[in-house]
Amino acid sequence: MDEAALKMHLVGRVRAFGEKWNLIENDIYTRSREEEQSLRAQYPGIEYHFASRSDWFTLFGERTAPLFDEYCTDKRRVYGGKNPGSFGFPSKFNGIDDPLDVNVEIKTKSRAEVYIKTPTQFKDEYLFVMLKKAGEWRIDSYKQRRYGHEKWDSAIL
Repeated sequence: MDEAALKMHLVGRVRAFGEKWNLIENDIYTRSREEEQSLRAQYPGIEYHFASRSDWFTLFGERTAPLFDEYCTDKRRVYGGKNPGSFGFPSKFNGIDDPLDVNVEIKTKSRAEVYIKTPTQFKDEYLFVMLKKAGEWRIDSYKQRRYGHEKWDSAIL
């Protein structure tokens, strides 16, 4: 695979991961909000606080776990990973499906960085570290920044 094809491949993997993550997160968030609205209508008083709720975090983890198997390195992730502790709005990789700018820098034969700038109101930017393991490129980690800040913040994957 020549360098141009490799760069396209890496961007494709990152975007596929982010887009799939966002679809899952947006669905879980929407369904959890609908459940909360339903419970508020059903239990308008103090009983609302004691009503039984779905375990959205477990469901979110179950649905995102296959993404780690398909797209990410298998390193131990103390936080996040297959047991994410949160979901919300906007989704984690908001804007990744319609980037303003994309750049790939091949650092070594087994390491690359994929940069994505989004058109979101927060001006989200992502920097994914990709590692080649057993002949396959996988996401190892990522950083993010907003509002054009110079400093990247390490993020939990």
